[in-house]
Amino acid sequence: MKWCIDCGELKPLSEYYKHPRMADGHLNSCKECRKAYQSSRPYAKEYERQRNQMEKRKAFHAANLKRWRRENPQKLAVQLARRRARKSNAEGDFTVEEFEDLCKEYGNVCLRCGDKDVLLTPDHVVPLSLGGSNRIANIQPLCGKCNSWKNIKVVDYRHGVVPLEATLTT
Repeated sequence: MKWCIDCGELKPLSEYYKHPRMADGHLNSCKECRKAYQSSRPYAKEYERQRNQMEKRKAFHAANLKRWRRENPQKLAVQLARRRARKSNAEGDFTVEEFEDLCKEYGNVCLRCGDKDVLLTPDHVVPLSLGGSNRIANIQPLCGKCNSWKNIKVVDYRHGVVPLEATLTT
């Protein structure tokens, strides 16, 4: 038997929740008082409301981020290039506008394969992993497939068109 500190009644131990850190192994409030306390906490409902609001906000931002990435693939490609450059401590930086101007300068085509109807990605002529800079002077527009093919080779397609067949042998 134990006295409940909330209702002041003497009740058997079966009416109390177990708790390993209490001296007798049970809480000081009976199950009935504990349930009443849990349901009447004024901040519990507010906390739940705020948590639901935060989850809705996260979902909204995630959906907006997906939409933005879908609508701005070139900006995303430039952002990813800038992030990689920051991680490798490369000097220099270029903007989306500079990259778009560079693409226009070369006729919005991939400099390796000549494809016009593809998303152009910024490719570092001298790769960042080999000490290249992230300045626009070290950038050439390539499609994703050609950029992946080039990998960490130092190949400059900007000065004259290099035929695709010639690059396949190197």
